[in-house]
Amino acid sequence: MNQDINRIIDGALPGADITLPAGEFEGPVIIAKPLRISGKNTTVWAKKGSVIEINSPGVSISDIRAELTESSETDCAIKAYFPADAKNVEVLGSVSGFGAEDGFFDVPRTINLGEFLADAENTFTLSVNVPEKTEILCDIKEIVISPKTLEKGRNDLTITVSGISEKTLLYAEILFRTRFVRRVYLMGKPKADIPAVNKCIYTAPERDFSQTAVQTTLPESDVVSMTNQANSALAALEMKKGQRLSLAGYLGSRFSVWFTCEKPVGMDIDAYVFLLDENEKALEDRSLVFFGNESSPNGEVRFFPKDGHIEIDLAKVDYRVKKITLAYSIYAGNANSNFSLTRNPRVSLRTDFERLSYVMSDLKNETTAVALELYLYKGEWKISVVGSGYNDGMARLCNRFGIQVEQ
Repeated sequence: MNQDINRIIDGALPGADITLPAGEFEGPVIIAKPLRISGKNTTVWAKKGSVIEINSPGVSISDIRAELTESSETDCAIKAYFPADAKNVEVLGSVSGFGAEDGFFDVPRTINLGEFLADAENTFTLSVNVPEKTEILCDIKEIVISPKTLEKGRNDLTITVSGISEKTLLYAEILFRTRFVRRVYLMGKPKADIPAVNKCIYTAPERDFSQTAVQTTLPESDVVSMTNQANSALAALEMKKGQRLSLAGYLGSRFSVWFTCEKPVGMDIDAYVFLLDENEKALEDRSLVFFGNESSPNGEVRFFPKDGHIEIDLAKVDYRVKKITLAYSIYAGNANSNFSLTRNPRVSLRTDFERLSYVMSDLKNETTAVALELYLYKGEWKISVVGSGYNDGMARLCNRFGIQVEQ
């Protein structure tokens, strides 16, 4: 039956919306073109290997269950070689190519409470590791879980079970929800004439969350690595003003941006990155990343003051962000400085080595210049080379994007 789904996908035009039929289908399902795919009580399964593979930019998947039936829970069920969107996708197994979601999800598939006192309050504690902010859902009124929202990293949970009679066998489902959904089964046996229970039932292993979430045992989980691997013979491209191109073939989802030039001693040129919505307005003041705010709220853009470079992770971008604008501005304290005093002002976009570059050779008396814009078009991130500026500094640009500063 897997051929039915793949035939639907193969027959669709790029950019189309597809609703998969209800039922269970054997994978793998291969998505090799930009598509928006949603399920309708649809389960795709495989005994081993990837259940769903995304081999194209511009893909979104929603309302699907992907299940590995005979593999370890740490094996990869959904693998994306390009940035992809996921919403309400239940997964049994791990994921690859979705940024922080690739990290450690140390929550047991089944939580067995054992015997506990019937018609009384019993308390169970456990520690878990989650790769991203996680919401916990359980609709059984006799079960209270605290907290209901987990932060990235290690969390301590309390499960309180109360008022369950001896004649009832406890069996409940708990959902751990990020962009993906993990289903956990809770079971236990209430019993009379025993002490009320207060015990720890699970302790997740210690993890180093300061390291990247990409699993080192699965190099293909790194979208950038796969892009580099697939395009290792692709020469770095020197872009021109007005040029537009897709990022997928050159950069993948994670890359860094560097600025270099020859300039007079004492001239400071700083990077400014704006995260903008569909109306080209900043979501909030923290959506401007620069030396005074070194990270955006989700960590999708980070500024490194030591050398002034920027790191961008498109997999972490807030769903409301439709454009990322990169600008450079000369420090306003020197009224006589402008870009005419610089030589070879060059922007370089890199993964493991330089992929794209642009020399802003047309600048003259400008003190602030928009170098590049990254924008989302039909689910795919693209880049536009701008290379134009302002004579009156950064304040005008901030005000244009809805961040109020004094001019």
